[in-house]
Amino acid sequence: MGQIVEEYERGPRLDGALNLKTPDFKFDKKDIFLRETKQFPCLRQIPELCKLAEAVVASWYLEPTLTSSRAWHRISFERPIGLAFVDEKTKQLESELQTVEGRNLSIEGISFAHSEPIYSREVAIVLDLEKPTLEFLITRLAWSRFSEAQLFQSGGKFIRQIEVDKSHFEL
Repeated sequence: MGQIVEEYERGPRLDGALNLKTPDFKFDKKDIFLRETKQFPCLRQIPELCKLAEAVVASWYLEPTLTSSRAWHRISFERPIGLAFVDEKTKQLESELQTVEGRNLSIEGISFAHSEPIYSREVAIVLDLEKPTLEFLITRLAWSRFSEAQLFQSGGKFIRQIEVDKSHFEL
C-alpha cells in the first residue's frame, strides 16, 4: 500500500523529452491482501474481507481537514464473536470465553460491543466459535466507550494470532 502512496505523492512528472509521465497505478490488490494478512491467516477465511480485497473501494470525508490513520477499510461485522481475557503478567489466556457482538472489522483491527467493562488492555478475539481449534487474535485495545444503547463499545489493533484447543475453555 505504501508503494501506491509513494507513486501518488510523486505525481505527474516530465521526462527528458518533455513528455508528461503519470504514475502507473497497476497493482494486484489480492497479493497485497495476502501479504498483509500473513500474520493473521484466520482473516483470510472471512468472506467479507476477501470481497474487500477484490473490490475497488474509495472513501470520502465530510471535513476536508479530517484524515484517517487507517490503511484498510472497515467492514460491518455484526455477528457473535468470542472474547477471552489475557493475564497481564503471564500473557496466558484465561479459561472463560464470553460471547460479545462484533461491530466492524478490518485487516488491522476490530470493534465490538459488550455488556461489562473490560479492565485489561489486551484481549483475545476469536471470530469463528464453531471450530475445534480456536484461532485467537490477540488485540491491544485502543479505545472503549459507553454507548446510548447501554452497552460498552471497544476496539483495538491485532497484535498476533494464536491457536488454542476448544476444550481449554468454559463455554
